[in-house]
Amino acid sequence: MFSIKFLDLAVVLIANLINLVLSVLFLNRVHGRLDWEPALGYGTIMMILPLTISAIFNLANRRPWAFWVFPLVMVAYLVLEFVLDYILKLDFRHTALLGPYLLVFYLGQFALIGYSFLVGKLHGFVTLATYFICLGATAYSYIHVGHR
Repeated sequence: MFSIKFLDLAVVLIANLINLVLSVLFLNRVHGRLDWEPALGYGTIMMILPLTISAIFNLANRRPWAFWVFPLVMVAYLVLEFVLDYILKLDFRHTALLGPYLLVFYLGQFALIGYSFLVGKLHGFVTLATYFICLGATAYSYIHVGHR
């Protein structure tokens, strides 16, 4: 069905897509294009499915723990994001929940960077680069829009 190499490349691709889609989301906030936000958000949240499949596949194939734990860390963030932003529709970014939320978010990003490096150095450095793009877009958005 799936080869391990295919699944590894899919996880690396997803890691980079998440970073780049979130970058676009943050930059759109600066330019007032909030109408894109739901589609970008749902597009990111849909990554729960392939990341969960990869974790299950890696566990079933008795791969080292990092190959199934790291995707699940990002899944935890995406589930948290879905519950807080889309189901409960909480304005949690102005509450004490922001700290734990950001902790899970950055742990998820670091986990996927780690996974990418396990797949290959080039994959890891590309994912690290898109992480820094996302970080820059986050800072740019925060400076120009503040946090909503």
